[in-house]
Amino acid sequence: MTKFIKDKGYTVKEQATSGLSIPVGTTAERSSMPKAGEIRFNSSITALEIYTGNAFITLAKTGYTSITQDSFTGNGSTVAYTMSTSVQSNEEQRIIVAVGNVYQNPATAYTVSGTTITFTSAPGNTETITVIHGFDSTTAA
Repeated sequence: MTKFIKDKGYTVKEQATSGLSIPVGTTAERSSMPKAGEIRFNSSITALEIYTGNAFITLAKTGYTSITQDSFTGNGSTVAYTMSTSVQSNEEQRIIVAVGNVYQNPATAYTVSGTTITFTSAPGNTETITVIHGFDSTTAA
C-alpha cells in the first residue's frame, strides 16, 4: 500500500513495506527558501541533511567514529605539519589542537587544508604539538 501525505507544500510518500521516501536532490537543487526542520537526502554528498534555520547540516550516522591523535615536536621554525588523516571541508574548528598543553584558537592560531595544519607562527623549540581529529566523520566505525 502506498500513501501520500501532503502538508505545508511537502509531499511524503509512505510505502507500507519498503519505508518512507523523503525528497532527494543535489546540493544545487536545494530549495532557495528552505524552512527550519526541512530534511532531505543530498545526492551530491550521499548524506541526509537538515536545514537548521540558518544552514543545511549533514546528519551523522549512528555508531562510533575513529578519533585520531597526531603528535609533533616544534623546532621554532617549522609552521606546517602533515596530519595522518584529512580534515573534511578544511574547517579549522573540526580539530582540537594544543601546543605545549595550551589549547589553540582555530580562528587565529592555525589553518588546515586536507592533511596539512599550518600555524600562524612556528611552535617553539621542543614544544609538544597535539592534534586530535576525527570529529567531522559521518562514517560509523
